[in-house]
Amino acid sequence: MVISKRLVFNPSKELNDVKINMAYLEWYKKHFKDEGIGYYDSYKNLSYISDLNVVRYKKILTFYWEEMVDEVEKKPQKEGASFRTRYLFAGTNYRRMIEPLDIAEYYNKGLKDYINLGRPKHYKQLEQWFNETEKTASGPNESKKQNVASSLTEDSCFWAHVEEAHISCKLMSSGESSIGEKESSKHNLIEFENYVLCLMKNYAVSPEIFLPQSSFMLWWKEYEEIIRKEIMGTSYTSPLTDLMKNHSYQKYATGCLEIL
Repeated sequence: MVISKRLVFNPSKELNDVKINMAYLEWYKKHFKDEGIGYYDSYKNLSYISDLNVVRYKKILTFYWEEMVDEVEKKPQKEGASFRTRYLFAGTNYRRMIEPLDIAEYYNKGLKDYINLGRPKHYKQLEQWFNETEKTASGPNESKKQNVASSLTEDSCFWAHVEEAHISCKLMSSGESSIGEKESSKHNLIEFENYVLCLMKNYAVSPEIFLPQSSFMLWWKEYEEIIRKEIMGTSYTSPLTDLMKNHSYQKYATGCLEIL
């Protein structure tokens, strides 16, 4: 007799195994932070054996949370709400740690618009439950500033925004892009600037984005060159470009950066 996996799924029992897998990923994250590249870009490049090990751990964790979301959705509203509260912290930690790896895989395939076209359902659901339960602060608090060095980026889709900004830079630089594509790309880049500045202002992004070899810093080099060539307009400047050019972002990891 074949028993469905869903019938034997025991979230409480399996959560301990999940914690072990997450602990490995936390080590992986710290290791590549020390290497100056960050775990997102290391996984994206798949250059090390540890990157291949992460593929296996990621599959185990994703299976668990896909099953968990399915189980909660099948429960009566009151019981489901209790489950969501109990597993909210672990689910949010998983989403913020693992979704960037899915984003890396997605863009490595040459695809675009992950948020609208490629984002798995269980991430959307976990984020919705978090938003329904947690009240988002309107600004940074002292605790977030003090702990920012070890924090995860709050928006688990951050790297998708970075990848789209890379695409916009390529379109802006290409002589083959239409006027419409350039205008759209310019708008997207300004929106991305505002998005990043808001995250930094609220201490809601990991300082790992400023590691020398990160995709974000590679984007900045591309964007800085576009600005230098006045492709964004004559003498283009903005709060984020000023902050990046004068290296004020280096204060961020210590919680000393103030953005008005």
